[in-house]
Amino acid sequence: MPLSNPLAYPLLAPLGVTLASLFAGSLVALLLSVRGRWRALQASVLFTRWRTWLVVAPVYSVVILAGPLPVALLAIGLAVQGAREYARLADLPPTDRLFLVTASALVPLACLVLPTRLLGLYALLTPVVASVPVLLAGDVERGLRRVGRLTFGLWYLPILLGLLPVLARDSHGGPGLLLALGLGVALSDVGAFAFGRLFGRRALAPRLSPSKTWAGALGNLVGASLGVALLVEHVPSGVPIVALALLIAFGAIWGDLLESLLKRSAQVKDSGAWLPGFGGLLDRLDSLLIVLPLVYALLEATR
Repeated sequence: MPLSNPLAYPLLAPLGVTLASLFAGSLVALLLSVRGRWRALQASVLFTRWRTWLVVAPVYSVVILAGPLPVALLAIGLAVQGAREYARLADLPPTDRLFLVTASALVPLACLVLPTRLLGLYALLTPVVASVPVLLAGDVERGLRRVGRLTFGLWYLPILLGLLPVLARDSHGGPGLLLALGLGVALSDVGAFAFGRLFGRRALAPRLSPSKTWAGALGNLVGASLGVALLVEHVPSGVPIVALALLIAFGAIWGDLLESLLKRSAQVKDSGAWLPGFGGLLDRLDSLLIVLPLVYALLEATR
């Protein structure tokens, strides 16, 4: 079914209680951190992030529960904006930017309607596809670099985000799985931040991201595990829960470091200014991008 009624989802009420409890608890923690001073809270970056999540979480949940077609449209929106930010980081010329943005608008929709085997073939042919605008331009001086950066961009955004509608369409209990992924990724980031601030001493990857620590990586695992545990009733039967939590934690760390590499190469702090408190969309999307193929591979291996 391309469309479904979110209100008919059997676990909608428990999901709402879980999200409301998380937001209420985190707001209390923020108030305690500023000793109840409202002005200090309003000036806090963490409160800005809290307000952003207050919008993002319900929107993501409703779209996931609305069926594969809305999920595909969400993937298109994320891929297009992400492509715009990536194009700036990678310093793509205008022709390549247009090519990447166009692909980002088409591929997630194709993932909804085409058989999965054709999508795998497209992924294999990504370098061939990426070479089209470069060969047409006859760019001898920068051609190889352009092909490499465009190939990565095509894989990184439209192909990986195309897994969202694929999971919503093909997986038994797909909505529950995507909800657990979303919460696991979000709480992995919260856990990494909290553990890093409280216990962080040794840098995880000092040249890529000096603020990330081994303690933060442990917090990442704790947060991912908590996210999966809170929505474990939504996860389809047969999916190994421990492996799912581990892959979310690992993918979140890897995706964060990968985007840090992109930003370091471009010598910028954030990929953009699209999300209040976070920066660009890629700054929030980076973990999910790597988690998606890892979880898809897990489902294929346990099918």
